[in-house]
Amino acid sequence: MSIDRKSLSRRSLLRGMFQGTAIGVGLPWLECLVPSALAEGGAVHPLRFGTWFWGLGVTPGRWTPSVGENGELNLLAESAPLESVKQHLNFMTGFDAILDGRPNHVHFSGTFALRSGIACQKIGQVEGPTFENHIADHMSASTRFKTIDFAATGNPRDAYSFRSAQVRNTPEATPVELYNRIFGAGFQRPGEGEFEPDPRTLSRLSVLSVVGEQRRALEAQLGREDRQRLDQYFTSVREVEQQLELQTQEPVIPEACTIPESPLQAEGNYDLANVHANHAVMSRLLALALACDQTRNFNALFSNSASSLHRSGEASSHHLFTHEEFTDSDLGYQVETSHFVVENMKGFATFIEALAAIPEGDGTLLDNTLVLAHSDTSWAKIHAVQNIPMMTAGSFGGRVKTGENIVANGDPITRVGLTMQQITGLPVESYGTRSMETSSPVTQLYA
Repeated sequence: MSIDRKSLSRRSLLRGMFQGTAIGVGLPWLECLVPSALAEGGAVHPLRFGTWFWGLGVTPGRWTPSVGENGELNLLAESAPLESVKQHLNFMTGFDAILDGRPNHVHFSGTFALRSGIACQKIGQVEGPTFENHIADHMSASTRFKTIDFAATGNPRDAYSFRSAQVRNTPEATPVELYNRIFGAGFQRPGEGEFEPDPRTLSRLSVLSVVGEQRRALEAQLGREDRQRLDQYFTSVREVEQQLELQTQEPVIPEACTIPESPLQAEGNYDLANVHANHAVMSRLLALALACDQTRNFNALFSNSASSLHRSGEASSHHLFTHEEFTDSDLGYQVETSHFVVENMKGFATFIEALAAIPEGDGTLLDNTLVLAHSDTSWAKIHAVQNIPMMTAGSFGGRVKTGENIVANGDPITRVGLTMQQITGLPVESYGTRSMETSSPVTQLYA
């Protein structure tokens, strides 16, 4: 029996897109899951999810927009750089990290209350995986990379995505590193001839698959905590196996995939101009990786949580300004600190524009993407973890509204984390611990 390779590839793509979707795994649900283009014989575009992070929050009263009589968002001074992309955004305020008497570990507690659902007991110690990894496990099971992460600061430790309490996702820290990860060795370029699996890959896959008996024997000799560590290790090995297995199959490269030239070597550091330049290049590379279906998940960082951004030639950083700068007696806010918030928002606008610049079907890559942007604190001067600023961008294939200003009233920030998981198809009914446990998603986001 002959097999149509194009039909097989199309079926494989669909299976990867909808495998394990919480909305329903049976065929009767397929009609509501698959874009109408499929029924018409058109292309199916995968959905993507990712996070974008900036440090040290915003200035109270200078960032949160209002909604005008025409329903449009009226941006303020610190959100003004987002004017060109505001139609793609939702703003979310009034959500709190509820610590239940645990310490506020500055530049740490707010981030991981959202991402892990836990108010951490010890500084620097994450007590569980962060939710975007569960989403990546669900959405990127059939892609070359489970997730692609980058830090425009040049520091690979500037990362807030944890696969477990001990395992951090390490980001690429320069444009060249990111390019080599995506389009370097192992990338199958369209039109390179008949696909043949690399024999070295087959050999590595075989070697990784024969250690089952040794694993069981070792587990029998270990205590509970050591067994957990061993399980985490073998989970990571299994993920490597899955990626190797994908390399033995002919890749499905979308026709719209564009392969860029390698960027010039650039230094990574906290100089503001340098961060902007690297972030712009890295945003474009990530957008192309998504368009080429190398991954469907990502984590991008413009500035670290205790923001070390500084202007060239100046001794003070954004972080120092938040604590040492006097409030202007006439204006009523910290002027230099506010300038850095504006720079962070310029960075987010650049990121969203990179996604929106790539055509996909009748829309753009951004239309099939959902980005959650957030900071670690609201007002950095006092390290507040109440009213942490958050945004979403993109409509996720029409499942998410845009142009909304959602104002909560001290609700747990985990409502947002729960919403992201449910929208992306995870069968999660509740999320968070202690006072942050919630089963109430932010339904205002639902289209």
